[in-house]
Amino acid sequence: MPPESTYVEPQTKKNIISKSQLEARCKAGEILIVVNQKVYKLDKWIKHHPGGQLAIRHCIGRDCTDEVKALHPDYVLEKKIKYFEIADYLPKDSDPEFAPILGNPASRSKEDIFAAQEALYSKAYRQLEIRLKNQQLFETNYINYAWRLSSTSGEPARCTTWHRLSISFFAHDAGHNSITHSLEIDNGIGIFLADFLGGLSIGWWKKSHYVHHIVTNHPIHDPDIQHLPFFAVTTRIFKGFFSTYHQKEFVFDRASQFFVSYQHYLYYPIMMLGRFNLYVQSMKFLATEPVYPYRKQEIIGLTIYWIWYPYFVKQLPTWNMVVAYIFISHMFTFMLHVQITLSHFGMSTEELGDAESFAAKMLRTTMDVDCPIWLDWFHGGLQFQAIHHLFPRMPRHNLRRAQPFVKEFCDEVGLTYHIHGFAKGNSIVYSALKDVADQVGFFVEVAKHEAKEYVDAQKIVLPDLKKDL
Repeated sequence: MPPESTYVEPQTKKNIISKSQLEARCKAGEILIVVNQKVYKLDKWIKHHPGGQLAIRHCIGRDCTDEVKALHPDYVLEKKIKYFEIADYLPKDSDPEFAPILGNPASRSKEDIFAAQEALYSKAYRQLEIRLKNQQLFETNYINYAWRLSSTSGEPARCTTWHRLSISFFAHDAGHNSITHSLEIDNGIGIFLADFLGGLSIGWWKKSHYVHHIVTNHPIHDPDIQHLPFFAVTTRIFKGFFSTYHQKEFVFDRASQFFVSYQHYLYYPIMMLGRFNLYVQSMKFLATEPVYPYRKQEIIGLTIYWIWYPYFVKQLPTWNMVVAYIFISHMFTFMLHVQITLSHFGMSTEELGDAESFAAKMLRTTMDVDCPIWLDWFHGGLQFQAIHHLFPRMPRHNLRRAQPFVKEFCDEVGLTYHIHGFAKGNSIVYSALKDVADQVGFFVEVAKHEAKEYVDAQKIVLPDLKKDL
């Protein structure tokens, strides 16, 4: 059994913690999060978290109720998390020290008014979740899954491009616990699909993807938009940055300047090579991740994949055909990479602070792709990325049914639901990449000018003050 099913952190005496106290304790190094007005201490548990440590670290010191509920099965909130509770939480607007935010807006700061508005978005979002649960949209239609799985397994060639895409769709659902809604069972399904059949680590995908769902489109934190030297989705990257996910410095060097200058032309060719990068990331994760309970299972899975897959392709009559098949079958998975990046590359990368609600952030940073219902099979349900980001554990065959409810929610609260056709979406991404590419030359010229000013300044010789003494 994984550690999360057995480990219980000792409880301390329950009390009340205010916002200022929470901030002070977190600055002192404690790992505290707020869920449903309760404070939870995760210092010892964090290294055992199935979704990786970073997913928790991005929630330290703030109310992450919506994130936790969106990404975890119900039983985690009902049975597991209670063992880590240490106090009730007293938010700023409930603290007698502060006047109510909405009571007298003129006396409050813009930040407080913004936080109050975001709280209203969050409240409406939770009501929307209840409506969708009442519609049974979080329940899995196993007949639908069986039909889709049988249509995939019935293919005469088990390594076709469509087979790879279908596996990715199913593994994505398993990674989000949206098939059986059981962590252990869905994780087993994910390892079988991703590792044994796809050659990719489901553990690596979870670690990366859960962070992406929490800090979507944040240039410093979201690994899904950190692609130097090939892509830069915002000019903020020009200055270089330290990636909290990769734990390394990204430098906008000459190679980056070259590739980013042409990124709008290179977008599709580079997407065709994306699958090979996933192999590397998977192996790197299993070799370097310090604590991962399913390492042995995944290593066995990848080992079996790299036995049966070469054996399969060796059945082709010539080596030229073997090489051609490998490259063509892998290159055409670019459809999946385009589908995923399409929903984010052209969207906002601003950072609006911890007060921004989960729902508002997901809708601001994510785009849905409009298509007729008969084309859903091609997109695999991933065309509803905005809805998926709002409700990651909803089975993908229910995302279309949830769309009218999400549209109504956005209209009621005044949020924008971004949805465009596939062609329009590609055009938006192309324009966004081109806008950044066009500014590379200007950035380089400014950097040269600043460097020249610095060199000229060094030529100014200060008088030797010692001679005047």
